[in-house]
Amino acid sequence: MRALTGSLVLWVLACGGPQADPVTPIASTTPASAAPTVSAAPTASAAPDAGKPVEATSPACLALERDRAAENAAIKEVSESKDPLKRGAVLDDTERSSFTSCNKTKSGGAWGLALKDLKPEANGTTAQLVAIHIDSKGQKTTLVLKGPNDRVKERAFAVNDHDHTSIESMRLFDYDGDGEEELVVIAHDQLHEGPRDPMGFLLTWKNAAVVSYPPLKDIGFFRVEDTDKDGRLDLVTNGPYRSKIGARCNGAVSVAQGPALLVHSLPDGTFSLNDGTCIQFAKQLCDKPGFAVSRDEEKRVDDESTFMSLACARLWGMPDAQAAALVGNACSPISGEATCSEASQKQCVYPAVLRQWSKATPPLVLH
Repeated sequence: MRALTGSLVLWVLACGGPQADPVTPIASTTPASAAPTVSAAPTASAAPDAGKPVEATSPACLALERDRAAENAAIKEVSESKDPLKRGAVLDDTERSSFTSCNKTKSGGAWGLALKDLKPEANGTTAQLVAIHIDSKGQKTTLVLKGPNDRVKERAFAVNDHDHTSIESMRLFDYDGDGEEELVVIAHDQLHEGPRDPMGFLLTWKNAAVVSYPPLKDIGFFRVEDTDKDGRLDLVTNGPYRSKIGARCNGAVSVAQGPALLVHSLPDGTFSLNDGTCIQFAKQLCDKPGFAVSRDEEKRVDDESTFMSLACARLWGMPDAQAAALVGNACSPISGEATCSEASQKQCVYPAVLRQWSKATPPLVLH
């Protein structure tokens, strides 16, 4: 993907587009006991063209449009340009809609995402990914979101030859029952032709500040769904069982991951990782105890199933020392030209990462 031309980005910055307001993190508050509600589907509201009347919409959505207008106009111009020299960081209509949609809350406010401080890089464009909350009085509060790795830690949006950030969904749900829905964002950052790093955000608005939802703490997640059909949105994670590994022969970055695990939303606004609902969810992929190196009919190692087997063994209560010993007996590292040999395909070759998984504390115990 070619770079966004420096002249265009400099024009955007020179226009003095609105900047994200600084936010000071606050301490968590005690969740209220009011019944939670799930909002209706988000209402998309694109920034109006100059000279055209603005369709009737909420004041909060109009405030979002104004705040994001300069950056969205620049992204739209580059993405739709017929000039091949200007078509750098291209976002299609679906991708751009993430930064024009307005997610209305029942109180008369709104949530939205924005790209701020667009910058040309050597091979593309990066930007801050900003969550915006507008209250019913039109007051704006923002939070700059962090990416999942060093490449996009401070600038969580990237479109270049190495990274492509995608926003997959935005959902509203009142987890703490205070009458103002939280914002759930599911996104991914993908290394060039490589694995996709999950970027899950759960944000709340408290005391006129946007902050990460405190009860979730540092739990990463990659999916949101109402798993047990109780009307509350649950989250799905891999817990400690997700690691970057090198591909067997060419060394390209790959990912080993264990079973999907439930982050169960509870009526008091907190979450559980180990209640009965979580246990039944984990058993969908971990149906029996024990660890073994998985192989196909030709005795070649199935790395994906092997990692899954070890994670499940730990969830079923296998002691860490026993798991590490089994890995040590069954696996050995291979390097150099030997990694591409036919014989290496029949060997378990990731003992270091598997031992790390052996030592990781399981979030629940199956029984």
